[in-house]
Amino acid sequence: MVGFTNFVIALTGIAGSFAMPTGLGPSESSVNITERGIYDFVLGPHNNIRRRASINYDQNYQTGGQVTYSPSGTGFSVNWNTQDDFVVGVGWTVGSSSPINFSGSFGVNSGTGMLSVYGWSTNPLVEYYIMEDNTNYPAQGTVKGTVTSDGATYTIYENTRVNEPSIQGTATFNQYISVRNSARTSGTVTVQNHFNAWASHGMNLGAMNYQVVAVEGWGGSGSASQSVSN
Repeated sequence: MVGFTNFVIALTGIAGSFAMPTGLGPSESSVNITERGIYDFVLGPHNNIRRRASINYDQNYQTGGQVTYSPSGTGFSVNWNTQDDFVVGVGWTVGSSSPINFSGSFGVNSGTGMLSVYGWSTNPLVEYYIMEDNTNYPAQGTVKGTVTSDGATYTIYENTRVNEPSIQGTATFNQYISVRNSARTSGTVTVQNHFNAWASHGMNLGAMNYQVVAVEGWGGSGSASQSVSN
């Protein structure tokens, strides 16, 4: 989501990591923070101080409301009660096709929430999600097919975002999304299976940018706690 003003797969939210949205996060201290704007991500300072278990990237995007986000070297927790969009999580400055392990809880009391592997590529500029759990996800875009991976079937969507926030500023870009049909809050995501399935539908990624296990939400409340590794 760089933006996720609503995560939006053409939603008005996903925009951003998640573009998929409505806003990014609270300011943090102790390291330089890059702020792209109220409707784009704020990158947390932990990039330079959290490296255990190879985790070296902290995603903290918030557009408003009450969001309490606590990253650690190997995971994060978040509690929210907000009508605005947020995307938070931890991962890697440069993504890859390596499997990702995640474990913990994810609960949405009201509104929309998603638990995903989330990232970006450049050349082409693409925002992608492998969605493991969701509540009230307003899926939009074109259904391209399905992929079976890690004990479940995922529906594949492609969506185009026009003049929305991205890691390269306001831009037009595609979103690639796999949505698991049997939700889970712990497991292993075989990322390569999704990349291969997307490519089979002409949905090609470019050079890997950041990649995180992320929680995004808006329009309600909930909580989550996740440990992340690869």
